[in-house]
Amino acid sequence: MSKRTKIIIIVLGLVLVNVIGYYFINKHISEKRYVRKNYFSPEAQRDVQALEKAMKIMRQKNCNDPLSWYYQGAIHWIPDTITNNPLCESYHTYLDKKLAWDNCTHTPSGKEKLHFLVWHRLYVYHFEKIVRRLSGHEDFALPYWGYTNNNPKDKILHPKFRENGSSLYEQARFDSLNQGFPISGEIERALDLTKLMSYTSLKMFSDNINAAPHGAIHDYIGHGNDPEGKRYFNQITNTYTEDGLMGWVPTAGFDPIFWMHHSNIDRIWQQWTNSPNGVEFTIDDLKSIPWDYTFFDENGNKVTYDIEDVIRVIYRMDYDFDDTKVQKGGNSDNRLRANNQKIVADHKPNLLFNTNKTTEVVVKTPNLLRASKSKSKVIIKVSFTKRPKGSYEIYVNPGFNETLKPSNLSFVGFMTFFGADHELKGKDCGGGCCKETTSDGRTLMTFEYETYSYTDYKFTFYKHSGLHSGDLKIESIQIKR
Repeated sequence: MSKRTKIIIIVLGLVLVNVIGYYFINKHISEKRYVRKNYFSPEAQRDVQALEKAMKIMRQKNCNDPLSWYYQGAIHWIPDTITNNPLCESYHTYLDKKLAWDNCTHTPSGKEKLHFLVWHRLYVYHFEKIVRRLSGHEDFALPYWGYTNNNPKDKILHPKFRENGSSLYEQARFDSLNQGFPISGEIERALDLTKLMSYTSLKMFSDNINAAPHGAIHDYIGHGNDPEGKRYFNQITNTYTEDGLMGWVPTAGFDPIFWMHHSNIDRIWQQWTNSPNGVEFTIDDLKSIPWDYTFFDENGNKVTYDIEDVIRVIYRMDYDFDDTKVQKGGNSDNRLRANNQKIVADHKPNLLFNTNKTTEVVVKTPNLLRASKSKSKVIIKVSFTKRPKGSYEIYVNPGFNETLKPSNLSFVGFMTFFGADHELKGKDCGGGCCKETTSDGRTLMTFEYETYSYTDYKFTFYKHSGLHSGDLKIESIQIKR
């Protein structure tokens, strides 16, 4: 074969790849642009009504129908066992799972969390298309709950979600929200985006938005600020549970507020992507930890994406937000800066959290390392036997008598534990999806943060409410710079 022939074959191959990619995008992504709006805006009220109409239809469909409320919720996750299941007679144990069920990216090991934002973007997008068809509202776009806005009204659950008898109502939620009271207490601190939006690492941003506001809001809707919570009748398990539907991964997708919550998380991700600190996902990022992308279109047909398809579509969606454009963005220089760090300290305090508000740990680095404005990576491993509730805040070298606030420069990040008490069954653990434990059987979770560089790091772990649950222990703190 001549050199000229080889070149022609390569060029034709590249053209074919682009044609296939163009076909895939145009098959699943509409050319029409939709606008996702704040669910309290006057313009969004028709969308809220359309969602209520579609959800009523979806609740009436059989659980074997991919367009049903039950099937769509189970794609996120479903309890491993439901002994008496009045909502789905064909499901009793994880052996009865249907196509694409149990696929969200929340497991204790956390290795698959890199897919968190991308998988949920496509999951919510396909749900949105189903609602558009079933409601008959051709311009429907999924509203978002803008609880991170600096507006008191945005802290309140929309009246349609509180209306008993509405298809958007769920009784197994924190009762304060269902009674029309605003988000309040410790959770408000976890809605501060100052630190989150400062990240220049894609993995850091993904991991930390997953903790807060994402996980923090799940926990709050499920049980409020009280670490002990209350007992709820859980219609999915057909039992009484400690958390409302949103507070537990296997039932979270069945609460209709789930979709408004994730529409807002998608919005925050896009705002970061559009900022100077943002970084785009690459094929190599997503291929590093394999994950399945299988959903259903508005006609109930299976849609499967390979990673190349995912990368083609995630910044070319057919919607924008009323204050944020969905588009490609990001700064490639940020990706380069994140890859040249080495371990300079590895401290294993093996320390149980203080039952007061603060627990302190000092980590020393070699004296030749001076403090600087360059960034260090902080990797903290904690363990527990019972899932802690609420949010914990971490600070490094706060000033004398400094009032601890997440907007401070000393703030490192949040720890929350949504998703820490379930594990995958019937899955291949080789994908990094199984529960990590310590040698003595305690559940282990890893959190990664970014902070300024110091010679000595004095970490302050802060529980604003002072109310603890579980037996949280700091296993190790590692510094890279």
